[in-house]
Amino acid sequence: MIAAAGVILFSMQPALAAQPFDGLWASTKKDCRDKDGPDSKTMIDLDNVIKGKPAPLIDRYENHCRIDRRVPAGDALVLSATCFEFWDDYTKGTNGSTVTIRLAPGANGTIKIDGKPYLRCKRKDELPRAR
Repeated sequence: MIAAAGVILFSMQPALAAQPFDGLWASTKKDCRDKDGPDSKTMIDLDNVIKGKPAPLIDRYENHCRIDRRVPAGDALVLSATCFEFWDDYTKGTNGSTVTIRLAPGANGTIKIDGKPYLRCKRKDELPRAR
């Protein structure tokens, strides 16, 4: 009985673990800065919930993608998504285009989005404080 409980607990852990791709990413440290306008900042939230329903998304400047399906591919993840230029279109589900996005682990804590390297942007609470 204890062994069975251990097997069940062990098999559930990946589902409970944080997604390795979740977070704020950019192609350069400069793009990680908190500023408005076009840049490479990409927010990935595969555990996002809207109105109590799963709503995984990838959000970039004027590119809001609803993840419709995810397929593991080795250590990578292939996403089928519907992307919208405007947030209003995203919320209404209109004027979208279907795309495929590939997320893969990269070197030294980076990831690759469609083959291009991205580094994790530090959150404000992770930045050193000025003294």
